[in-house]
Amino acid sequence: MQKRTKAGQKRHDEGVLRSVKWYEGQGFSVNADLPNYDKPKKIDRYIPDWIAKKGKKEVIGEVETRGTNEKDKDQQQAFKEYADRKPGRTFKKKVI
Repeated sequence: MQKRTKAGQKRHDEGVLRSVKWYEGQGFSVNADLPNYDKPKKIDRYIPDWIAKKGKKEVIGEVETRGTNEKDKDQQQAFKEYADRKPGRTFKKKVI
């Protein structure tokens, strides 16, 4: 996994928080890799930025910056494969 600059990490975390707040506003229960949130479960050997659940729906979310988008392909593939194993589960990636 690629390391981000301090500014890049701040932009990343703000993007994660925006997504988390949107899902919460839609009635999802969300675990997020952010302070004040329960951490999402590991998938393969990676922790996603967030997992949102509502009924039988589950969204695995990942925010990438321009610097990490191409370098984190293995992680993104692990999340996509995990999501594809069960109906109602999806993987969402956002590049900021």
